[in-house]
Amino acid sequence: MINPLLVGFGATIGAFLRNELTLQQAKLKIDFPIVTLFINIFGAILLGIFTAQIHNGAILLLLGTGFCGGFTTFGTFNMELSQLWFQHRLGRCFLYFVLTYIFGILGFIVGIHI
Repeated sequence: MINPLLVGFGATIGAFLRNELTLQQAKLKIDFPIVTLFINIFGAILLGIFTAQIHNGAILLLLGTGFCGGFTTFGTFNMELSQLWFQHRLGRCFLYFVLTYIFGILGFIVGIHI
């Protein structure tokens, strides 16, 4: 019973932090979803670190599955990607797609080796 609570608590903290960072996007006045890109890459790095360094299953559920799962966002990524597509901003759409996946994978690998 404690495992779902740990995941839920970690996800709550991660989602709260993601929301706070996402609110900063409008202040940047950048016409690119840079905050979501940063969140997903940084979350991949953190997940790599947690996976490599934490050997306690409960703490890994809290920080890996919970926090990183709540912090990173596949749904928002796909929504923003679709918006770029439907706005016919195909160059930015492709760039966002490639940067997210390449740096997400690299971030996880870097995190494991930290």
